[in-house]
Amino acid sequence: MKLRKQVYDLTLSDLQASPVWEFALDEEGEEGQDEATVRPFEGPLPVDPGHGMFVVRARFRLADGTHLSGYLSPPVQGDNSVAAVQPIIVMADGQVMFWYGAFAPTPDAVKAAYRKLGRTPSQIFPVAYESEVPVQGGPVQGELNGFAHLRSPGDDTVVELR
Repeated sequence: MKLRKQVYDLTLSDLQASPVWEFALDEEGEEGQDEATVRPFEGPLPVDPGHGMFVVRARFRLADGTHLSGYLSPPVQGDNSVAAVQPIIVMADGQVMFWYGAFAPTPDAVKAAYRKLGRTPSQIFPVAYESEVPVQGGPVQGELNGFAHLRSPGDDTVVELR
């Protein structure tokens, strides 16, 4: 059976069933599929990000000691920046993203993230994360001190806010 999902629709059950998902970029022209379409990865481990775009299951530890699951993108050539890794926690009622790209998250987006996590900023941050799947070059690890975005579209300075 051909299983395809949008990456932003992945659930905890999906990540348990397949801890590695690859972007189905070779199928973008097929109806209902685009650059966000992923499929379970059936290749060998460790995952080699030089051979495609992937998301892998990851574990997260919040400041209050809570452990949660989600996913991240293994970076090419060791770029472990939040922009490259884009860690996301998956909760029962949706995903919590921490990287917002060129624009700051709206106050409503930040409120929704706190609601999904059921915690205050001091209970959440800093958030430590680590890949749970063997990745070429070793585990992907990092720490977040807030929701991150670029200062402005022309400025590569990363700003974190709570």
